[in-house]
Amino acid sequence: MSRAVVMAGAGALGWYGKLPAAGDFVHRRLPRELIAWWDKWLQHGLASLRASVLEDQAQRAYAGAPIWNFAIPAGLGTGLVQLGCIGPSRDRVGRSYPLCVISYLDPAEYTPALLDAAGAFYRQAGAGVMGAVRHGRAPEQLDQLLLNLSLPRPGPSATPGNDIMDILNAGLGTPAAPSAPTGTGWAELPACFNPDSHTSYWWTNQADGAAHHTYVHGGALNATLFGKLFWPMGAGWRA
Repeated sequence: MSRAVVMAGAGALGWYGKLPAAGDFVHRRLPRELIAWWDKWLQHGLASLRASVLEDQAQRAYAGAPIWNFAIPAGLGTGLVQLGCIGPSRDRVGRSYPLCVISYLDPAEYTPALLDAAGAFYRQAGAGVMGAVRHGRAPEQLDQLLLNLSLPRPGPSATPGNDIMDILNAGLGTPAAPSAPTGTGWAELPACFNPDSHTSYWWTNQADGAAHHTYVHGGALNATLFGKLFWPMGAGWRA
């Protein structure tokens, strides 16, 4: 992704996907390159899910998946740090495709304090996705709601002290997984997340009442990750 797009996107918010109230793809305030990056993964993931299980089983599993929060580093090809959430959705005629809300910024603008203070953003974004899918909000209604979100803002670097995590992470190419969930999801997530790495973090949003589950994914977003998020029987996050 070009440097111009990265800089233009610093501190920006956009969304992309399908809505039950719309007939096809809808998006707002996302660079074309970023939409293409997401679409490549989502199309591949949906095709892989359909190929792995029976069509009706895949549809039921996908529709019952929770909304997931994410923190995606710039090292995965976009040059952007992405914070947001994604949930199962569909268009007006029932064609499945997720809906994602993305706050994106240049990695140089990121500090651990930004992620540490993003709890309200994640909660509000998850509620927006849930309302759009379950209550049929029009694109304009969803967009107005999202424009009023409390966006995560860059601030002074202030990683919570954690001597044990510092020792565990010392010299590791891949950061250790955060431990117990609290607030935005993981107490140590701001300390573990590296904005320039290839490791993304995923955890269930609480807007839809889902049980708290987490997943740390190394490398490019792929069909394995999609299955973890949208196929509960295969991922093991639902009994």
